Amino acid sequence: MNIKRRIDAALPRQFNYGLANLRGDVLGGITAGSISLPTAMGYGLISGLGPVAGLYGALAVSLFAGVFGGTRGMTSGPNILVTLTMAVVVAEYATSIEEAISVAILAGLIQIGFGLLGLGRYVAYVPFALTAGFFTAFGFLMILKQVLLGLGASPAGTAADSIGAIPSAIADVHVEALALTTFCVVLGVLWRGRLLRIAPSPFVVLVVGTIVGVSLLRNAPTIEEIPTGLPTPQLPDISLDFVIRVMQPAFAMALLSSVSTLLVSLQLDAITGSLHRPNREVIAQGLGNMAAGLIGGSPGGVAPGSFANAFSGGRSPVAGVTVAVLFLLVILVLAPVAERIPFAVLAGILIVNGWNIIDWRFIKGIHRIPPRFSFVMVLTILLVLFVDINLAIIVGLVVAALTGARRIEPLEVGSMISTPVLDTVILGDDDQQESIDPYQARTGLVIFPDRVTVASAREVSRILRTDIRGHQVVVFDMSRTQYVDDTAAVAIGGLIRIAMAARTRTLIVSGLNVDVTDTLNSLRVLDSVPRDSIVSDMEAAKEIIRPILREQ
Repeated sequence: MNIKRRIDAALPRQFNYGLANLRGDVLGGITAGSISLPTAMGYGLISGLGPVAGLYGALAVSLFAGVFGGTRGMTSGPNILVTLTMAVVVAEYATSIEEAISVAILAGLIQIGFGLLGLGRYVAYVPFALTAGFFTAFGFLMILKQVLLGLGASPAGTAADSIGAIPSAIADVHVEALALTTFCVVLGVLWRGRLLRIAPSPFVVLVVGTIVGVSLLRNAPTIEEIPTGLPTPQLPDISLDFVIRVMQPAFAMALLSSVSTLLVSLQLDAITGSLHRPNREVIAQGLGNMAAGLIGGSPGGVAPGSFANAFSGGRSPVAGVTVAVLFLLVILVLAPVAERIPFAVLAGILIVNGWNIIDWRFIKGIHRIPPRFSFVMVLTILLVLFVDINLAIIVGLVVAALTGARRIEPLEVGSMISTPVLDTVILGDDDQQESIDPYQARTGLVIFPDRVTVASAREVSRILRTDIRGHQVVVFDMSRTQYVDDTAAVAIGGLIRIAMAARTRTLIVSGLNVDVTDTLNSLRVLDSVPRDSIVSDMEAAKEIIRPILREQ
């Protein structure tokens, strides 16, 4: 598919729309927005860009990703995976807010590239153990950071920094901030069940917690100034050296935003009965993150209110626009009210959120989970918390791929057949058969499995190297083989060279399909095999073998 067709595929489709659809979208958007509002300010605080950046970013992402998105029922905005990656950028890569938000623009461009190249559908193939590890690690990290905020201290950088800062924060505890955080956590935990029909828990905690803070615990630190008016788009002035330096965290941000979004897209499909369009969704998220960076906002992805929107009836871009209107209303009209929100209230909301995004089901059942899965998850958690997010992505993907390949190897090798074939079977009713030793088997037959990949390439090569040396004629029957990857193709090329090393030995390849032939030819694996030795099936192979056996 060319670039123009990919861009066209990213545009929204037309559909019938009525009053019932409007009602569901507006209700869903209001519900989702009331969840995302406190989360956006809290995530902005965690990112190091500030609560205002959280509001600006949520406005841009919810609007652009909502209008151009490819998943019915989804709302976009603040996202914890993206937020904590941005926190790393602010702490370790950027020397100014301008440099930090330029990473959001770069991440958005990378996401658009994912979509235009058709990679959106592959992003969802990231192993579950890896994503569970990320969500769990970020949940713990969020709680650690908010505990400091609840004690009246400033959030630290890494998990180790946060743990190290807790003793001094306890020694200098801000009593009113701690009391308000505790109240908000308890309220957030207790507000569940039928109470959720009244209003979402984060919104209730935001309103009630702010009232308690303003009226009773007035010394708890607050957000203070929020600029009124529309944010002005500005293109950051950054150097090429900086872009190269931040390419790694920008890629991590783009990948995490895309993965978390498409995982939720799959779940929303089950709720809405529709089928999401992954490449269009990734492009939409990229547009949102670029817009967020251009107005000085923090980037995002799928928002916590998506499920609430879907269950409330939100299905179309109108729901995303409704969320954006709520954020715009806060920025333009309610800024004086939002300025009085205590940090402790946001800390209480995010502690509950952090607890909820930890994959407790995976953790509780870790003793029953195959070690290869639990190892990937635990390794990812430790790397995210105590080493580096970017390294966690790379190592997690590599380890997950290797452990998965190790599991697949016996399945592929076990379905391979390598056996000698009696001369009498090849010759059939030949007149010379009486003079042939009935137990002589000068032909070796190798029947390859339905797929040969990097998982089994080494073991297949090891087994066959010995088998093919003992025969005068070797037949590689690939009639069952539907897929061969590059590593396996190279290994098969090595076996072909071994089979043809002796001048007195003949190699025949049979049953190749078009896809396997294209793979082998692209790596020039079949170049040394005579064209007349590549046949369609075993019957054609026997026609070549019979004269060879008669001559001996």
